[in-house]
Amino acid sequence: MELAGAAERFHSRTVLITGATGFIAKLLVEKILRLQPAVKRLYLLVRAADQVSANRRVESEVCLLFWTTLCSW
Repeated sequence: MELAGAAERFHSRTVLITGATGFIAKLLVEKILRLQPAVKRLYLLVRAADQVSANRRVESEVCLLFWTTLCSW
């Protein structure tokens, strides 16, 4: 499959990513955001004890990675 064609599949789409703090999921989210920034919405499923822990995991493991990756262009 052509990379541009794969990226177009996510245009204006809602995507659910399970295990969002895992290695492969982080790469997938980064690739989607980089190749198709017009994705409608990304839902990141994170396993945690409570809402505060889940937010902390997303901020520390996902957001910081994307902040440095996506803002370094």
